[in-house]
Amino acid sequence: MKKAAGLAVVCAGVVVTFPLLILIELIGRYDRFSYGRHAPAIRRILPWRYATYLAPVLPLYALVPPYVLGLADSSHGGGLLRVLMWAALALTVLALAEVYSVCLHREAYIAAFEPWSLAAGYAPLGAPPRRFADRRLQHLARVQLVYCVPLVITASTVGPGTGLLSCLTLFLFLIKYLAPAWIDFEAYFHWDMHCQVLDLDGRPLLTSFWRTLSDWVMGPMIGSLPRFYATEHLVIHHPENAGPDDIHSPLPYDRSRVLEFCVFGLKTCFIMLTSGKVAFHRRCRGSRQALLVLGMTAFWAVTVYLVVMDRFLGYWLIGAALYRAVNTAKAQYVWHGLSDPRNPRHPKAGTILWLPQEHLVAALDSDAPHAEGSAPATEVPSFGTDWAFYDNYHLIHHLHPRAHFTEYPELLRRTVPGLLDWGCVVMKLSAYDTFVFDCWSGNYERIAQGLVTPMDKDLRSSFIRERLAPLPGHRSYSAALCQGRFGQAVDSALVRGLRLVVPSA
Repeated sequence: MKKAAGLAVVCAGVVVTFPLLILIELIGRYDRFSYGRHAPAIRRILPWRYATYLAPVLPLYALVPPYVLGLADSSHGGGLLRVLMWAALALTVLALAEVYSVCLHREAYIAAFEPWSLAAGYAPLGAPPRRFADRRLQHLARVQLVYCVPLVITASTVGPGTGLLSCLTLFLFLIKYLAPAWIDFEAYFHWDMHCQVLDLDGRPLLTSFWRTLSDWVMGPMIGSLPRFYATEHLVIHHPENAGPDDIHSPLPYDRSRVLEFCVFGLKTCFIMLTSGKVAFHRRCRGSRQALLVLGMTAFWAVTVYLVVMDRFLGYWLIGAALYRAVNTAKAQYVWHGLSDPRNPRHPKAGTILWLPQEHLVAALDSDAPHAEGSAPATEVPSFGTDWAFYDNYHLIHHLHPRAHFTEYPELLRRTVPGLLDWGCVVMKLSAYDTFVFDCWSGNYERIAQGLVTPMDKDLRSSFIRERLAPLPGHRSYSAALCQGRFGQAVDSALVRGLRLVVPSA
């Protein structure tokens, strides 16, 4: 009976997780398309000031097709006119979605890489930030609200009964919002949990309003259920450091097998949709537990109501949570996939530090000038080296979880020589994008090429293989059933399927 249940979990994991993996990659590629040659042309035609007000309301276009197609049906043109109208509406939404996406990217790009474009007196959330540097992340929060409100209104109005084209239109805008916005949400919400970047000078009620809005409205739109992230991350993840007692620990799984990731992904989906593993964790007590249960109950009450009323928003909230859950599982491999089994609870043993080459060189250059009180040279990273405000310095973050993001370049400079001497896993950021797929496809040589940790070259591949192995004594029973000839055949088939979508896999 236990084995049958375990095999059912494996099968369910493949059915749920693997399609979501493919979807994540396809949405990511579609999102990257919006950085193409047409993007500068759109920005020239539509200046920043006008785009700020125009782009967020474009999803309201989803309300137009039923009206236009109704006029076509009432005319004498017959079926041909309806087909022509359908095609014209579809082409229009594709163009509008690109304008929407490019403008959304631009706002995030300003916050991350061009903060000098923001006026010195700019107060994104209605009052001056407590720290000047925090206005960048507060700008992201403001942008998310501005883009989120029209999406919520439209998705609460449109449903399957509204018509296929309206649903497809809305879905297109939602995925254009989701792909970049979950990263932006992660940036400001994560940093606010650790160092209160949403604090407004002398305005505690307004600060609380924005925090509540972020957690209860903007979070669910990108798949982050109310109170779950703040509770799980602060109460469990950081104290446990992705060790065996962390609910999102990848250690019970063989990280070199995509089949076992499917089991891990299914577990993460279940946890994030129910919060059971968090609410009843030994560390979760008192008001945190009560608020978590309240947030989960409110989410499902609203979602079930919307589904019963046949509103697109209800289906979206569930789909976004599943999408984020698989992304979360994948992120655990990126941050904590190469763990030392001798001390898996220690940050230095279980957390990967990803560094751009220029940041590593600067950190190891002890003669570099660092004037007292001066801003670090890398406070605003160059494009391609960072997006989430030094989130790639993940080991530094676990060692100094309360440090402000502007302190990270100096923390890196002081810390990284000792981390290298200690043997911590330090990787080049250039290997980041392909890391997970290289683990699954067995491309350990490419992973080894990105390893900065001092080590003989002929030992690197074996080091990677050993670190990807499941933690002894904490093996997932369902994942262990993936071993054997049949499991290997299924795993190989899944890897071949990924290669059709991810050429680098």
